[in-house]
Amino acid sequence: MAVGQRCLVIVPVSASELHARLVEAFLNNPQIFVLRDRRGDDRGLQSVEVFAVGGGNLDPELRRLVESELRRLGARS
Repeated sequence: MAVGQRCLVIVPVSASELHARLVEAFLNNPQIFVLRDRRGDDRGLQSVEVFAVGGGNLDPELRRLVESELRRLGARS
């Protein structure tokens, strides 16, 4: 896993319960941040999105960790 790389998980504003579960799931991992999409217009997200903080590509191992937890919580198929 890339040292110091961070991951941002953005949750749609309509998914309050999912946001709370993800915050709890990643609470002890300082590399992963969970935020709710605050945009209320057509630009707002309709599904959970995962990004590398600072641009670029997310380290594959960190992406696998995040996506595995998202699947476990039912946020991704």
